[in-house]
Amino acid sequence: MRTRKLANVMAGALLLTAAAGLTGCAIAPGLTPGGPQRSIDEFTYISTPWEPLTVTLLDRREDMPLWTVDVPIGSKVSIRFYENRDTSGTAMRPDLMRWEIFDESRRRARLSNAMAVPGAESRLLKVTLRDSTPELPEEVPDAPELVDPNRNWVPVQPRRFRGVPVSEPGREGTYYRGD
Repeated sequence: MRTRKLANVMAGALLLTAAAGLTGCAIAPGLTPGGPQRSIDEFTYISTPWEPLTVTLLDRREDMPLWTVDVPIGSKVSIRFYENRDTSGTAMRPDLMRWEIFDESRRRARLSNAMAVPGAESRLLKVTLRDSTPELPEEVPDAPELVDPNRNWVPVQPRRFRGVPVSEPGREGTYYRGD
């Protein structure tokens, strides 16, 4: 009886470990340049000052650009292709492409932009570097705070001579008796 309980506990622990392992494998990192670590058509590109990126989608049948975006510095673009979306595509463009441009620190975003694209065998996603390197983000620096040159300096504590404030009236002269 005791070995049967031990076998049930061991089987439960093994099942729990296997479930945790499968769940851990199913959790994909967010929209990162490495991709979701599984076989779906999802791509993410980050634009940095030393690698300003332009992403272009080409139709290989006509060598015509269908879509292009200059990814802003400090941002990333995520693109995902969905196969055979009958309601959104045509015979020449049966697939659907969804994309979004968002801040590089975010890991998740809803891909809200969409367009019909050619099938996987007829499209090419081309990533190029822009010519201006390094390209810095457009930032407006804060206005410097200048010190007023006419302002007089005021000490934190009044000057004292042997414990007596110097600026008090009637305290001028020597402190020694003149006998």
